[in-house]
Order: sequence, then structure tokens, then C-alpha cells
Amino acid sequence: MSEVIAGVRIPDSALAREATELVRDAASPLLYDHSRRVFLFGALRGREQGIGHDAELLYVGALFHDLGLTEGHRRTDQRFEIE
Repeated sequence: MSEVIAGVRIPDSALAREATELVRDAASPLLYDHSRRVFLFGALRGREQGIGHDAELLYVGALFHDLGLTEGHRRTDQRFEIE
């Protein structure tokens, strides 16, 4: 049974479960929770604006969006910001 937060169903596909496990293992609890909130806020905002979305795609994208900040995925020789 999939989890529901604030009326938003968290995707429970094999891909979503694998992404959750990968990010949970790679990121701090703070970053993992932030990424889940990005999904929730995006889904809620889309609902408010009447914008449909693929929940699995939004979930996986939200989870991975800051993965480059984690120790195992960070590159010290290149920054991602534009200066």
C-alpha cells in the first residue's frame, strides 16, 4: 500500500522504490526529506494550477535533483553554479 501525505500518493513502483533506496542511502536525512518535500510541493502546486503530471517521473526527478550535493556524487573539480 502506498503512502499518502497531504492527499498526495507517493509512487510505489519498482523504479520509485529503487530511487528512494538510492537517495536514502546516498543523502543525509535532511537532503532526503527535502527531496520528498520537493515532490509533494510540486504535486500540490500542480493540482492547484490544474497541471497534470506523471507522478512517478515527478517523484524520481525530485529525489535526484540534489544528488550532486552528496559526497559520493559530488565533483570537486567542477561546480554546477553559473557565476
